[in-house]
Amino acid sequence: MGCGEDVRLSCTLATLEALATSLTHYGTAEGAPDWLITGAWLCAANTNYFVTANVEVLGDGFVARSLTIARPEEVARHLEGEIPDVAARLAARGNGTLLPSVEPPSPGALQPWAPETYEMQVLVRVTKRASSTHRIACGLLFIGSDARALLVGSDPSTLALVLSDDDKLIERYRSECVALTTSAYRAGA
Repeated sequence: MGCGEDVRLSCTLATLEALATSLTHYGTAEGAPDWLITGAWLCAANTNYFVTANVEVLGDGFVARSLTIARPEEVARHLEGEIPDVAARLAARGNGTLLPSVEPPSPGALQPWAPETYEMQVLVRVTKRASSTHRIACGLLFIGSDARALLVGSDPSTLALVLSDDDKLIERYRSECVALTTSAYRAGA
């Protein structure tokens, strides 16, 4: 069986380190309590990070779903970069719709992350294909010193996110993944 591909989280190492050491709040993009959502907020120290699912089609056609974690202004810059392309495609098809300007997203209602100390793990989903094995970094798991846990991860079959502190749901999600410490993930394990 071939090596396959590794799909990393789309974020900087500084972002990963900030979340691993100073998470203070979290919440959904829409403010809804549903665990399957389109975006989430993770707030560390004085910086808010917006989390979305990321899709990458691998060389063998496998659709990998990872996470993108970025500051709001980075999200807005990315979307602004996409608008001209989308607008051009709409115009080419005779659609005169004007796209709105992009405002950086801002967090709504946030929940506090209370544990004084915690550990963050990067969850990697290992997918075995006929000719290769892929490793997709698909989630972050925060485990507090008080045994409280928080999961933010990509749904394996949609562009939705899983954001939950429910132990049973976290265990079910985690059972399909390999958990890496932040340092092991940074080292490329």
